[in-house]
Amino acid sequence: MIAILNLGRLLMVAWIIYALILLFAPQYLHRPPDNVGAAVQAVAAFVLGNLMDRGIGILRRRKAAREAGAPAGASDSGV
Repeated sequence: MIAILNLGRLLMVAWIIYALILLFAPQYLHRPPDNVGAAVQAVAAFVLGNLMDRGIGILRRRKAAREAGAPAGASDSGV
């Protein structure tokens, strides 16, 4: 599961880079300027990447707690 989330994070970074190119240099992609669309894409990619980071953090905390022998819900802060 962690590997899939890391792959997703990598794709979100690529998506953010693509959106920034659309925003600042659309001529390299042979596209007309679309600042609103590029900004929406950059924000969406950033939000999804942030959610994946939180998911990885939760999975790692659960794994560490399981290896330490703590109860399943002891390390979850609910945030």
